[in-house]
Amino acid sequence: MMPAASRPHGIYAFAPVSGWNNQQITKNCGLVPYLFHKLWGWHAVMVGKDNGPYPALADVPGLELATLPTADMELVLGYMASHVADMDVLVLHGLFPFYVPIVQSYRRLRPDGKIYFEIDANSYYEDQVPLTAEVEQMLLSCDVVGVSCRRMQRWLNAKWPCRIDCIRNGFYDVKECYLPPDFARKENIILTVGRLGTQQKRTEDLLLAFAAIAEACPGWQLRLVGSVAPEFQAFWKAYQAQHPAAASRVQFVGVITDKAQLFAEYRRAKIFALPSNIEGGTPNVIAEALYGGCYIVTSETDGAPDATGNGRCGQSYPIGNVDALAGILQVVCQDEAFLAQGGRAALAYGQETYDFVKIVRRLRCLLGLESGRGEEAAVDGGNVL
Repeated sequence: MMPAASRPHGIYAFAPVSGWNNQQITKNCGLVPYLFHKLWGWHAVMVGKDNGPYPALADVPGLELATLPTADMELVLGYMASHVADMDVLVLHGLFPFYVPIVQSYRRLRPDGKIYFEIDANSYYEDQVPLTAEVEQMLLSCDVVGVSCRRMQRWLNAKWPCRIDCIRNGFYDVKECYLPPDFARKENIILTVGRLGTQQKRTEDLLLAFAAIAEACPGWQLRLVGSVAPEFQAFWKAYQAQHPAAASRVQFVGVITDKAQLFAEYRRAKIFALPSNIEGGTPNVIAEALYGGCYIVTSETDGAPDATGNGRCGQSYPIGNVDALAGILQVVCQDEAFLAQGGRAALAYGQETYDFVKIVRRLRCLLGLESGRGEEAAVDGGNVL
């Protein structure tokens, strides 16, 4: 084994049952270990069953993927035992009981190690997970337990026996293609991004609200980016028949995998709408929309106050209330000065709150980590990180 003084620190993110998908490589799941590697030279590994291919790995050089042939717990614990000397930080995602033996094994083998447990879920899901004595002990064994919105943080701090920190799903430009918005060139566009037509996303609510305001806001378009659920087709056909004028101003853009193209959509739009039924904290699209200078209109999910900056750069409405959504959209679409001010506030709030480099630096402090063996201060733009 390499002497401790000469080997780099290691951060390992585990998803032993579900494995990782390609999209998670460049979201918070992969970006936390990747930024530990990029900023401080850590050995960064994501461990789980093979759900490849993983073309996104090309965008995060230095991040490694270790695939396991099965999710058998004996195999998972064997992998840990053989690599635990390098696991200075263990990262886990989601509150699942199968993590109990993993945490127990890690704590026995690396009592000096750090555990970051990211509970990126919603209040409904967490109410379904039985808080057994074993699960409580697992949570108490972690150094940092984080959620991505303040409402979940307050709720779980009152409910669980451990401290809960708010660690947001931030924005990081892995492709180095982000351009700040030019507010003078923004268009009268309401944008949404996600799995369109699924029960969770409530795309129907947004379309019905758009139909309700179409006559009062004649210059506006609705652009929908993402995959379309097959069951949505019947609704769309009926919508075209019932609201032909509004339907002619609705554009289904499709899935966008190219980040430069996706950022361009945010830069064009004045409003980003998220009509979801439920979300896991504050979703990644919120950070992207804020960096795109979009005014946020969202349903009252757990992360709604975080998404709107508590009203600083957006508004929320009761989930499923199409009339309330339409009312907000009509008012803001008819107030150009208000939207321009709100878009600039969104960009400023995003840069203050959702910069993933700042978020990861804070996480490192919460974990109690300091510069040490195999680690040199990184420099970014002349400033020591």
